[in-house]
Amino acid sequence: MTDWSLGSYERTAAELEPVSRLVVERAGIAPGDRVLDVACGTGNAALKAAERGAQVTGVDLAERLVRVAAARAQAAGLDARFLVGDAQDLPVEDASADAVLSVFGVMFAPDARRAAAEIVRVLAPGGRALVTAWVRSGALAEVSAATARAQAALSPEDPDGPPPPGRTATDWSDAPTVAGLFAGHPVTVTLSEEGLAFRAPSPDAWVREQAEHHPVWLGARQRLGEERFAALAREMVEILLAHNEDPAGLQVTSRYTIATITRD
Repeated sequence: MTDWSLGSYERTAAELEPVSRLVVERAGIAPGDRVLDVACGTGNAALKAAERGAQVTGVDLAERLVRVAAARAQAAGLDARFLVGDAQDLPVEDASADAVLSVFGVMFAPDARRAAAEIVRVLAPGGRALVTAWVRSGALAEVSAATARAQAALSPEDPDGPPPPGRTATDWSDAPTVAGLFAGHPVTVTLSEEGLAFRAPSPDAWVREQAEHHPVWLGARQRLGEERFAALAREMVEILLAHNEDPAGLQVTSRYTIATITRD
């Protein structure tokens, strides 16, 4: 399981802010709404909801990221509270949220059904949850898959073990899968697809940035060792080159879904 306190995830979080902005807009967050940001990271969605006058709580397992989110709220003069907690056992009361948001967060929960049940539990009747997840195709999906393969090769005797960092246990971008996670709950589920462009001066520069700062690739680097990670880095660069949309630098567009779960 990835340790999201490693490195400087806030650098990646800054690149993901457009997604949080879109999710908050799609959720129709209004003044007075009770909003819960699950696996909030550095608080992107939570803070954008607070800017709209919502009553906001953010929850994340990574204590360092919770501190970062709280400091960002204080610096911006926004009223939001942040708690250390698990998406599979949320530290909030039943029916206490008008809106639940999770931007590339709950998708990493090891027990997806339990996390889905928690979303339903905390939603008030008529409430809505918006959950984003990366589509499992495209440049960054292939980079993540390569990272998973490299780490899985270290333990070939355990093919049924938990997925290594870089790959999620459940595909939250797949409509039938998400519908199955919420089957039996009093909710309606719909999915839409969007895209987010990642840019860097070059594929090599992007890989170096991830290796030095991103929790997934820092964890992979530690686990693989420098020689194996160097081979992985070369494979990552080749994947990015194959998908590059900007010959003068690097641009790759990652597709993602927004699942909207509406409580009856």
